[in-house]
Amino acid sequence: MEELLLLKIHNGLKDGKNHYEATRGNWRISQKRFDTITLVAGINRGKVECLFKPKKWGIVEAGTDKGRKFFEGEEGPSDLLLRLQNSEEQLLKKFGTGSPVAYIDLNELKVI
Repeated sequence: MEELLLLKIHNGLKDGKNHYEATRGNWRISQKRFDTITLVAGINRGKVECLFKPKKWGIVEAGTDKGRKFFEGEEGPSDLLLRLQNSEEQLLKKFGTGSPVAYIDLNELKVI
């Protein structure tokens, strides 16, 4: 299984971070999913704005974010970002009420 991790990044962008910094961490996600997450999309106010391929995962060791997860990675393919942007409605349905984190199996996406 290959998963796309969806993250609401508007708070990070509001704090002045760039898209990569706002998307890469620090999130409450399951460490068990590290092996299945192949792409991470940053969503700002209902719009898919960025896509990254995680290369390495980490866990915050101390402070108020202790236990939260982050990644180091590179930009994802621009053609795939465009296809995700065309599927925003489908992606947004994956979020629970108030949740900043959601997942979708890449096989579920009609565009991929």
